[in-house]
Amino acid sequence: MNTLFARVVGFIVPQNLANDAARYYRYQLFIAVTLVLLGVIACAQVYSIFVSALPWADIIWTLLFTVPLQVALIAAPLYFRYSGNYLRAVHIVLGAMFVTLVSVVFFLGGPLGGVSVVMSFVVPMFAFVLVGLKSGVVWGVLTYLALMTGGVMDVMGFEFPYIDNTPHAAVGKMIHLNVSFFSIFLMVAFYEISNQRYRKQLEEVARHDDLTKLPNRSAFYAAIETAISEYDESRTPFTLVYIDLDNFKPINDVHGHSAGDQVLRAFAQRLKRSVRNQDFVCRLGGDEFAVLLKGSVDARIAQLVLDRLDRQMNESIDLRNGKSIAISASTGMAFYPDDAASLEAILHAADERMYVRKRETKCQQQAATAC
Repeated sequence: MNTLFARVVGFIVPQNLANDAARYYRYQLFIAVTLVLLGVIACAQVYSIFVSALPWADIIWTLLFTVPLQVALIAAPLYFRYSGNYLRAVHIVLGAMFVTLVSVVFFLGGPLGGVSVVMSFVVPMFAFVLVGLKSGVVWGVLTYLALMTGGVMDVMGFEFPYIDNTPHAAVGKMIHLNVSFFSIFLMVAFYEISNQRYRKQLEEVARHDDLTKLPNRSAFYAAIETAISEYDESRTPFTLVYIDLDNFKPINDVHGHSAGDQVLRAFAQRLKRSVRNQDFVCRLGGDEFAVLLKGSVDARIAQLVLDRLDRQMNESIDLRNGKSIAISASTGMAFYPDDAASLEAILHAADERMYVRKRETKCQQQAATAC
C-alpha cells in the first residue's frame, strides 16, 4: 500500500514502534484523525470567511476557536514522531478538542440550547478508540461534567450567547451534525474492523509455531479435517507423511538448545522447499513434522516425494558458529482413503509406519556398529 497516507503514517510513526502490530492500527487511526480534523477545520474556516457572510467579529471568534486546535493537531503528531510518546500526543489532541468543543457549545446556545452539543461526544469516543477504556472513561466523565454544569446553569436561568445568528446559521448546524455523526460512526466502524483484523492475527499466531513459523498441530488437524471434507465432496484423495528427526536429543545435549533451534528452523525450510506450493507442511511439536500432500498421489509419486525429502533431510546443516551437524529423519506415509477412512485412523497409520521405519533404521545402525 504505497499511498500518500501510508507514507505519512510511515514518516510520523517512530521506527522503534513501527513493528508493534498490536498497536500500529491505533497509530494509523491517530494520524488519520488529525489529518481529517485539519481538513475539516480548514473547510470550516473557508466557509466562515468566504461563504457564511458572518461579520468580522464572528469570523474572529471562529478563528479563536479553530486556530489553537489546528496548532495542537499539527504539534501532537510531530511530538509523537520525535518523542515516541503516543499517549501524551493523543491527550494533547483530546485536550485541545475538549476545550474547543466545550467553548463552541457554550457560545452557541449552551448544552440545552444548541445542536453543537453532539460534537462534544466525539472527544470521549476518540479517547476510547485511541487510548483505551481508562482514558475513555476519564474524558467521558469530564465531558459529562462540563455539559451537566452548563445544563444546570441553563435551567437556573443563565443565558448563553449565540454568536452564529446569520442567515446561514442552519448550514452551520448541519455541518456540526454531520461532523458529529461521521466522526462517531467512523470511529466505531474502524474500531470493529481493527478488532476483527487483530482477532484474525491472534488466530494466525495461535495456529503457527513460533520457532519455525510453520503451522502447528492445531492447524494440522484443521487441515486434515478440511481435506477429508473435500474428499467427501469431490472424491479427491490425499497423502499424509509423518517425519521425525533421528537422534535430535544429542544435538541439544552436545551443541546446546540454540543449535537445536537452528537445526529445526533449517529443517523446516528444507521441508517447505521439498514439496509443492499446494502441499501443507507443519511442525507437530519437538522434532516431529508432518506433510499433507494434496490431490491424487500414487505409490510411485509418493516414493519420489519421499526420495526428495530424504535428500533434503540427510544433508548436514551449517550452524552460525561454523560447525556442521549431520542429520537424518524417519518418515511414515499413509494414503486416504486407501489406508484409512477417518482422521484418527490415518494419523495412526502414518505415525505407526514412521516408527516402524525408525526402528528399522536403528536396527541397521546397531548391526553396522556390531560388524
